[in-house]
Amino acid sequence: MNKRVFITILLAMLLIPVSMEAKKKEKKKEVSQLMNYPSAELSEYRLHGGEVVIKGHIVIPEEANGEKIPEEFLEKMNGAIQVIMRDYIVRKEKTSLIEFKSDGTFLHKLHVPYPMFVLVYPLAMVYACPGDTLEMTIDPAKPSREEGIAWDGTGVSGEVTKLTEKIRTTYCNFPREHVEEQGPDSVMKWKDVQVARLDDMVRKMNAGLPELEGCSPLASDILRTYIVTQHMMNICDTYMSLENNVDSTYWQQYFSFIAPREKYLLDNPLLMIAGDEFFFNRVEYYPFRPMHGRVLNYMPFDYDPQIAEAIAQEKVVYSREFRRNAMNELHDKLHISPTNFSAQVCQLRDVFNTLDWHGDNYDQAADEVAAAMSVITHPELIRRAVLTYRDYVKEKEAKVVEQKPMTKGDSIFQRIIEPYKGNVLYVDFWEMSCGPCRATMLHMRDEVEANMNKPVKYLYITDDTPENCSSFLEPNKIRGEHIFITRSEWGYLQEKFQFSGIPFVILFDKKGNQRENVTVEQLLNEAE
Repeated sequence: MNKRVFITILLAMLLIPVSMEAKKKEKKKEVSQLMNYPSAELSEYRLHGGEVVIKGHIVIPEEANGEKIPEEFLEKMNGAIQVIMRDYIVRKEKTSLIEFKSDGTFLHKLHVPYPMFVLVYPLAMVYACPGDTLEMTIDPAKPSREEGIAWDGTGVSGEVTKLTEKIRTTYCNFPREHVEEQGPDSVMKWKDVQVARLDDMVRKMNAGLPELEGCSPLASDILRTYIVTQHMMNICDTYMSLENNVDSTYWQQYFSFIAPREKYLLDNPLLMIAGDEFFFNRVEYYPFRPMHGRVLNYMPFDYDPQIAEAIAQEKVVYSREFRRNAMNELHDKLHISPTNFSAQVCQLRDVFNTLDWHGDNYDQAADEVAAAMSVITHPELIRRAVLTYRDYVKEKEAKVVEQKPMTKGDSIFQRIIEPYKGNVLYVDFWEMSCGPCRATMLHMRDEVEANMNKPVKYLYITDDTPENCSSFLEPNKIRGEHIFITRSEWGYLQEKFQFSGIPFVILFDKKGNQRENVTVEQLLNEAE
């Protein structure tokens, strides 16, 4: 045997054990999957909507001897607690108020389109499953809000609501580390640590969380899914702070952890009843970024030879092709399933976020919905899309505006704007704690100054106190009409105008009609 052959054989003998050892190590790195998950059968009917009852009472001290709740206390309470329901699949939000009776009790009926987490602001996130009842007890004598608010309830709603806060503080309490200030490399290392933390959490859930002992299978599934969403949001939030400073290669590498964990992390129909607006918002804009940042051309409803020629020359990308391309890019670069459940949800969110832009142009709106349907396979998502489009058309085609009785919110707003009748009104709801609110007011200063002698009034409405606001308003010379209202009045106006986020700006013409998609200048130039 010559020397060269001998060396080749020797190297092969030495490398074989190394290769085998590498394979062993590779097996050790296999990603843990959630076991016994889902543990409950999620029937189609269980995904449908219905009514949830939220009721409760204020604890009256024994020494009160059956007296009624003081009127001034009720005035502060009514309007101060809002129930905010966010249909995160089609991006619709509804705000309603809890009204206390003179004996300190309340009963609130809420319709949800499917089981979901609902915000009872500013008290708690609760779970609302059709057919269930939630009960809240408020004890003002307790030293803190955490001790003074207690929740109980029936069915899955009661189980999940009673455990959510405990689960959040125990397993989803992520400190803000500001690692993005150290640059992209540090963020990538931080991400790897967070993914390892997620994997460790999966192993803990597989071993059994003590808090979930005795839970029904469906409640356990919802809470485990909730934990997963919180970890995913944490990883997305730090990427969000870097997004404008990194390229697509960095994006691809950052979210490469998804594919091995896709089945429970994103391709998971339980997310429909255990995710929320914040989770899908993060997923839609960061790992699923190929769905955004494009300009679409609308195809005529009827055949047009010029359009056909442009398509043949590949000059234009239309909605259906774009949506398929987005799913293909996610598949090619992040290696997720072509029918990933969360990606389907985000496709619908993107469509229904902009549906109102079409006004009564039903052809274009229908094309947009149909384009999304080309990548939607989940039956319940298809049903939600069809129902939402039906409601959109019904709302736009309504010929007669139903005369509704005056609400408390109507009365409060009429009182506010009464002194300014006959003017164009720019109404801005804001608070001192809101940075974008203050930035908007600073941006508007020149316009307010330029229009001081014109028939337009700028109304800045807040539930903050004049003392708290003066440190910003006075040195920055924020002119306009500054209107300070109570927290209760703020709540009634939130219900009237259906907003939860601020700044929230609405415009009214000189006749008092609320107007959309117009500027102050356009309203000023309109004929009387």
